[in-house]
Amino acid sequence: MRQNHTLVSIRQGKPAIGLWLQTHSFHMARIIAAQGIFDWLLVDMEHTPVDLSTASMIFATIADVSGGQCTPLARVAHGTMDQIKQALDAGAQGVIVPMINTAEDAANAVRFARYPPLGERGAGGITPHFGFGTTSHIEYVQNANNEILVAIQIETEAAVENIESILDTPGIDLVFIGPFDLHISLGLAPGLWSELPTFRTAIDHVIVACLKHGIPYGTLTPNAEGAKDRLGEGFTFLGLGSDINHMLGALNAQYKQLSALLPER
Repeated sequence: MRQNHTLVSIRQGKPAIGLWLQTHSFHMARIIAAQGIFDWLLVDMEHTPVDLSTASMIFATIADVSGGQCTPLARVAHGTMDQIKQALDAGAQGVIVPMINTAEDAANAVRFARYPPLGERGAGGITPHFGFGTTSHIEYVQNANNEILVAIQIETEAAVENIESILDTPGIDLVFIGPFDLHISLGLAPGLWSELPTFRTAIDHVIVACLKHGIPYGTLTPNAEGAKDRLGEGFTFLGLGSDINHMLGALNAQYKQLSALLPER
């Protein structure tokens, strides 16, 4: 059974760079995963909902075409048993669970994502193990607790205040900071990142807690320059925007170059 490439990287303190998928096209996912550029691709099942059939095709495509070198992840809509279990049974090799505000929220995320004795996830169907390159469902169930990435999303003022008790919860692999929503929760103008004192204080508080507990932390960045700054702060799980943004950005750049050569219209 293959290892979770992204988990291996962040556990070793190495950066894992990925992309947020918004198109929900398995053709697009296949093209991106085949390039060997990204360590992970995230299917957003929270803000751009996708049905489980489509999700399962995307997850399988990412794992298969990359030979396990690109990890298919899901951001679920809620930290409920059905949301987490169904995403993992569809073939996601990790989940990012939003709106974690308390230690109880974090414990539920772990409980629903792990097999007994570490959690309560049922053995489920026989398809999830294919992405790990094994034909044995038994082997998958025996090893899945070590290979399924469980990330909690910190995006509210309450979560920042409770971060110590949240991180005391066993079984958390990654803290994912949602900067846009955190700005809003703190009463600030929404943004992907800033150096506003209130936001910076909250971020530093979370980072210190993660370092104390030995838990990797990550976030989204608008571009490579932003990623460079976050790497300098110890972030190891970094998302470089979304497939749609990059596609539209490239088309816009090409159009601007072409329009400069054309007469005024």
